[in-house]
Amino acid sequence: MAIRIAGTAEYNRKDNRVETPACVSFEGNVYQVLDIGFGGFGIAGYEGELMPGKEFLLDGLGLDEDTMVAVRVDCTVARRLGNQLGVSFVELDSLSYDVLDALMMRRKKFFEKMKNR
Repeated sequence: MAIRIAGTAEYNRKDNRVETPACVSFEGNVYQVLDIGFGGFGIAGYEGELMPGKEFLLDGLGLDEDTMVAVRVDCTVARRLGNQLGVSFVELDSLSYDVLDALMMRRKKFFEKMKNR
């Protein structure tokens, strides 16, 4: 179990996350992640209405906006500190799992193959 300090709030995390360049999309916007893993992700710069405990649908994952892969992942806001969100995945299907694995391992060929599909 990883323990991190975000702002002034200390919290426990079941799954480790990596700090790697990646993007997620939901609510019609694309966000650069602060960290990402099989349990969820963190973003900054969020100005929407989502608050802790709210569920929403993630609709894209990628290395950047050009390599975004369409996914459908149910997510829950775990915490919000100002414009930062900590998000947990409710459940991952096999495609979403493969995309996350490719993101964390920086496998660019995976995204090139998905783009040509």
